[in-house]
Formats: sequence, C-alpha cells, structure tokens
Amino acid sequence: MEEKIFGINPILEILKSTPERIQQVYLPVGDLKNKKALIYSLARSHNIKVHRIPPSKFSFFVGDVSHQGVVGIVSPYAYQSLESLLETWRRTKEKALFLILDGVEDPRNFGAIIRTANTAGAQGIFVPKHRSAPVNDAALKASAGALAHTPVCRVSNLVSLIEELKKEGIWIVGTDASAGQSLYSMDLTMDIAVVIGGEGKGMHQLVKKHCDFLLSIPTRGKINSLNASVAAAVVFYEIIRQRHFG
Repeated sequence: MEEKIFGINPILEILKSTPERIQQVYLPVGDLKNKKALIYSLARSHNIKVHRIPPSKFSFFVGDVSHQGVVGIVSPYAYQSLESLLETWRRTKEKALFLILDGVEDPRNFGAIIRTANTAGAQGIFVPKHRSAPVNDAALKASAGALAHTPVCRVSNLVSLIEELKKEGIWIVGTDASAGQSLYSMDLTMDIAVVIGGEGKGMHQLVKKHCDFLLSIPTRGKINSLNASVAAAVVFYEIIRQRHFG
C-alpha cells in the first residue's frame, strides 16, 4: 500500500539511500533552489515521475502540516530481519550497539529516538509488532531522514529477541528510573543492546526481568524520569564517551 511522506530532508535522504521506494514526487511550480532543486535532479536521474503543482495544492495531499513544498509517494518501509541485522553486525567486527524499544508508540518520539541512535552509530533497532509506533511520515520527518539509513527489525516477542541476542554475546541493558545502579557506574564498552521503555509506563515487567542490567539516569529535580527520546540520547552518548573518549 502506498504511503505519503513530506518534507525536504526525509525525501532527500530516501532519494539518496533507497530511491527505489519513491514512486512519485510533487514539487511546486516555478524556479527550484537549493535542496528542492537537488530533489528534482535526483528524482529525474532515477526515472521517478515528478509533478509540478501550485503551492496551494500541497495541503490537499498532507493536510495542515509543515510539508515544506515537497511530497513523495513511496512504497511501504521494508523492515529488516533479525538475521540480516546480526549478519551485518558480525561482518563489521565492531562492538555491538543495538536498540530495543519496548512500547514506544508516539511516532514523533520514535523518529527522534532513531535520529539519536543513528548519530550514535547504532547497528539496528528492534521493535515489537504490536504496541509500537509505525514507520510513517511523522516518524520519518522527526528522524530528520535518519530512518532512511537505520535498519529497523520488527519481532513478535521481545523476550525471545533478548534471548537470541544473549546467545550472540550481547549484554542487555535496560533503563529504569527506580534501578539502584547508575548509568555512570556501568562499564558500557562491551557488546550492548539498550532497552528503552514506552512513554509513561516504561518497560514491561517480563522484558525487565530478562535484562542483564538495569540502570537509572541520575536526576536532581522533582521529576525523576525523562522522555524516552531524551533518555535514549543520554544513554547512547555515555556509551560513546566510554568507548571513544574514556
């Protein structure tokens, strides 16, 4: 089933990474400058049909959103398999850095987390088939195009996934505001998969029980928990600090 995406950076990143997903592009009539001109050029080079329409008609496609005068019709996002993600990681011979999202259902949070994971060098993201935000235009836009470069794998059961990752020698590190051990007291230079819980509820109890370590992010204010995307950023950049600047 076709999907619509909008915004300059999301469409540009797909054109650069997986142009075969894009079936049509809509751009405004008139002179095109900077990134819009690049989108036009890349689309034509990949034989993608480009429609030029009046700017007033863009709201017909995407409604009252910030479309930036660019709309793309794309094929559905292609999720990766568990084996393909692991095989790619094995070939790199790098320290594992995966992300497991347990119940993150807001597409904008999902996209923001993927953006952080990509900048931190994560090799892949795992999400459950149910109770998870979809890979849609809102997530793609919030990721600033990072979704086009970050493999996402959908699994039926997170506990089974965790056990498979453990067999590969990957340690499972969960984030929990009530955990006794601080993020900053943990050696994070090993092969790791980080678990981030959903907005409000955090990790499910069964997932929490299967983590090797539960870590808290120290806070000093009256609110002791962070937004899921902020928590992911704090954890990932502590991993980067330890691995590359420790």
